[in-house]
Amino acid sequence: MGIELAIALLTYVLLVVMAYLVFVLSSEKEERGSLIINQAYNYAFAILSFGILIVIALAKLPNVTLDNQTTNYLILASKFISVITLGGSVFILTKKYKSPK
Repeated sequence: MGIELAIALLTYVLLVVMAYLVFVLSSEKEERGSLIINQAYNYAFAILSFGILIVIALAKLPNVTLDNQTTNYLILASKFISVITLGGSVFILTKKYKSPK
């Protein structure tokens, strides 16, 4: 799998998640939608920060040898996991904060 395919897949998943975020924000009331999106972004940012920290730690360790391509793939993987976390947490929080009818 080339780096171009990985970036295209990441972009596609990010667009799907962003479309779902717009749908949630427009369908929920203003306060509930903002709460859901802020909390989901906090989760995704924490996962992204932890992933990047792991990649930096692996790159700095003297026992582990990483070339540039492997480092790029690890950074893309951490971004991909962060986007999946964003979509999953928006979905779960939407179900959690759903207004009773």
